Parts: sequence; C-alpha cells; structure tokens
Amino acid sequence: MFSFKVDIDALRLRDRFDSRTQRAQAYLDSEVLRHMRPYVPFVQGTLANTAVIERPGRITFVQPYARRLYYGVDFDFTTTFHKKAGPKWADRAKAAHLNDWRAGVERILKGGNG
Repeated sequence: MFSFKVDIDALRLRDRFDSRTQRAQAYLDSEVLRHMRPYVPFVQGTLANTAVIERPGRITFVQPYARRLYYGVDFDFTTTFHKKAGPKWADRAKAAHLNDWRAGVERILKGGNG
C-alpha cells in the first residue's frame, strides 16, 4: 500500500495570490487611465486631468459634462491637443491596447512585474 500526506498552508497561498491580484488590478487601472488619455477630449485639460481611480476596477471622470462627451451627444471634438480625441474613449483605448493590458496582468499574476 502507498500513502502520502500533503500539507497546504492555505492562508499563505491566499495571501500571496491576493497580493498579486491587487497588484495586477492596480497595474490595470493605471494602464487603462494612461492609455485612455490620448482619446479623451482635451481643450484645457479639465476632463482628462480630473479622471480618478474611484476604487479598484472603476475609473471615473468627475466632470458633470463627461457623460455627454463620452457618448458624443451634440459635440464636435477638437483634435488640436489630442489627435485621437472623440467619443467612447475607453472603448477605443481598449480596442487598441487590450492585448497589452492582458499581457501585463498575466505577468504580474505569474509573479513578475507588469
């Protein structure tokens, strides 16, 4: 007969993976915000400069007119300062950078740097 015993320190594993998950989320939030910036309408910078990471996984543009601009309702976008400026900037940044974001998150979850 063959038998064996495996002891797993579940708390240690959980803490290690929780730490990686938190770092991966912080990396992703930062990268999304950074990559979105060139797509955000910009004249004086108020909208782009007041975006905040409200909580992990949630970026908020706090200006009251942000929703109207995001959906492009009755607005002509200037591209003087941000050449890619226009509506739905998060969606367009995602289309352009999703693979980069995934790769960075995967590196962190595997124990590397983003």
